[in-house]
Amino acid sequence: MGSTGDVYRRIDKSWWLSFTTGLLVCLSCLLAVSGAWLHIIWVAPWAILIPCFWNPLTVRVTGETLEAQLGIGILKKTISLAEIKSIKVIDVPLRKRRHKIWVCFQGRALEIITRDDAVLWLGSPEPETLASFLEK
Repeated sequence: MGSTGDVYRRIDKSWWLSFTTGLLVCLSCLLAVSGAWLHIIWVAPWAILIPCFWNPLTVRVTGETLEAQLGIGILKKTISLAEIKSIKVIDVPLRKRRHKIWVCFQGRALEIITRDDAVLWLGSPEPETLASFLEK
């Protein structure tokens, strides 16, 4: 994701996922020191996968598109601004199923509904700011 033509760009790191990654790295080292090399194959991959796939969330708005990218970019969503039907700032309760939210550890999100009724929630500490850039 280059910065050419960005109207809005924000990178949000989930501290919970960072803590989990650190914990798994420490557990991997502890298992390695204790001689449990066989058990390390169950722990070490998660210490690599968590930051690569789910942390951080990068949101970018250009004049034509909204792009959301998790981690190194394997999980990426691009929506044309012309395809957005509605946007709304919402509070995400902890008990709600979070299958459609990106960065699920944020308490607030921007709900984006496209013309084909697909729903995307972008967790953010400042969803109003993102909404103001999408409404322009």
